[in-house]
Amino acid sequence: MSNHSFQLRATFSYRGDDNQIAAIDSELLSADGWCKFELANATPGFLIFVYSLLICQHTYFHGNCTEQELLLDHADAELSLLAADDWKIERIRVGIKAGLRGANAEQPRVDYIKQRMRQCPVSINLQEPPDYRIELQFS
Repeated sequence: MSNHSFQLRATFSYRGDDNQIAAIDSELLSADGWCKFELANATPGFLIFVYSLLICQHTYFHGNCTEQELLLDHADAELSLLAADDWKIERIRVGIKAGLRGANAEQPRVDYIKQRMRQCPVSINLQEPPDYRIELQFS
């Protein structure tokens, strides 16, 4: 019996005064190191699910930054997920490091964004694992 471990990361760049996404580059950690990740017909279903969780978390991060009037320059998002041998999720770690243009990200704004990220449709439909953390850093 073994656990199933997944690590995905994505780099986002933005433009404009409404945080339009200019580019997304996604990578998957494999035995050979980080490699470009693109969805394809042969992508395993659970990996698609893990990627959808990363993208959903970013969508809520992005949208709530815009709502909080935080102009984004770039963001590096990483998701680590550990599932048991029976595929039940045991641990999720989401980390986003974002560069801002302009306003500061005061702690109440950060707390609000983190709380809202837990409301993304993928997250809200999970049976929350015992170990689920979201970390945000702004510079």
